[in-house]
Amino acid sequence: MKIRGTIIIMFLSGLICGQEPLDLQQAITVALEQNYGIQVAQLEQEAATMEVYKSNVGMGPVIDLNASLRTTGNNVNQNFTDGRVINRWGRVLNPNINASLSMTLYDGGRMQAAYERLGLLSQFSNLESRIVIQGTVSDVMQTYYDILRNQESVDFLNTTIEYYEERLKITEERWNVGRGSKIDFLQSQTDLNAQLSQLAIAENGLKNAKVRLNGILNRPPGTDFEPVEIDNNPSDYDLKELEELALNENKELLLLQKAFQIGEKTEEELKAAVRPEVFLDAGLGFNYSNTNAGFLLSNRSVFGNIGVSARYNLYDGGNRKKRIEIAKLNNKIIATQQESIENQIINDLTQAYNQYVADKSLVAFEEKNKEIAEENLSISLEKFRLGASSILELNEAQRAYVTALDRLVSVLYNVRISELELLRLCGQLVE
Repeated sequence: MKIRGTIIIMFLSGLICGQEPLDLQQAITVALEQNYGIQVAQLEQEAATMEVYKSNVGMGPVIDLNASLRTTGNNVNQNFTDGRVINRWGRVLNPNINASLSMTLYDGGRMQAAYERLGLLSQFSNLESRIVIQGTVSDVMQTYYDILRNQESVDFLNTTIEYYEERLKITEERWNVGRGSKIDFLQSQTDLNAQLSQLAIAENGLKNAKVRLNGILNRPPGTDFEPVEIDNNPSDYDLKELEELALNENKELLLLQKAFQIGEKTEEELKAAVRPEVFLDAGLGFNYSNTNAGFLLSNRSVFGNIGVSARYNLYDGGNRKKRIEIAKLNNKIIATQQESIENQIINDLTQAYNQYVADKSLVAFEEKNKEIAEENLSISLEKFRLGASSILELNEAQRAYVTALDRLVSVLYNVRISELELLRLCGQLVE
């Protein structure tokens, strides 16, 4: 009796110390903001998006500005036919500046294909980020459901322990006045201790489930909170509608489809390499030279040029042809994988749907069974108190009630998990 009182006091003390409620939506929101995996995925997505710009694939002109300043010292020694002689040190100052422009006018569509491939890679990274988010949301929901399961186990164990305490009280009173057997009293004590042991296990499971959720939310592991119960109203789904959603929204399938599109653009790039390339080159410059020795004191020139050049590879040992063949083969592999995963998704979805329907059908049954078991236990306890039934009958009623509560908790957890799997396969956890 004292042990039971201590447990209640400890439990109530935890509530008084300020457990804050945390519902499922709040937990998901915190995870989206603070989870390290999501943060990394979003940064990778941002980096992939920044890669999408035209000059990254050679589109547009390239303009360079070059400038230099040179000075030269020299000794001038000149002998003329008229007898004059010049022998002196001099210097030459030579500044110049020029600008050049180069631009690809035509490359067979390689740059455009490469630019579109970068856009697809950005979309691919976005899908990867959404898959990470989906996985994190799924982890949050599964862990939260596990917390609810453990909390419900703690609650129903506290309820059943009250019946076991009442039974112990009755058998102790009977034994003390000589109307009952000490064996019944000891058996009642043993059964109560077994329930207290189960309660301690359930409470520890609840604590560890909270630690796991705090880890996903990137919070200190000791952060305590009070889970908020979820309405037990399973939704109705149509399998055909779910299949259509899965084929259009499943994140893994969308990722594979995007990989196929990237492969097509890669193939376009390789095919463009067999076409000729045309380039535009232009330049504008200024040269100046100044010296204090020699006949020519200064020289200045301004120049400009523009030209078009072409290049066409006649032979490269079959390298381009082989790379195109490999790209086509890779695309066939992805297409085959896509068909395979589509079939697998439909298969997994059908199984998940059947499991969900089965779990959902058990909820009402187990709720009714729990009510019956609870009523039966109340009647059996009252009959035992009045001496109209044996301890074996009461013990059987208690076991039936514990089993009914345990099965109800399990089926509520199972229906939540099976619905979660349905939503994941259909790509509905993350928009």
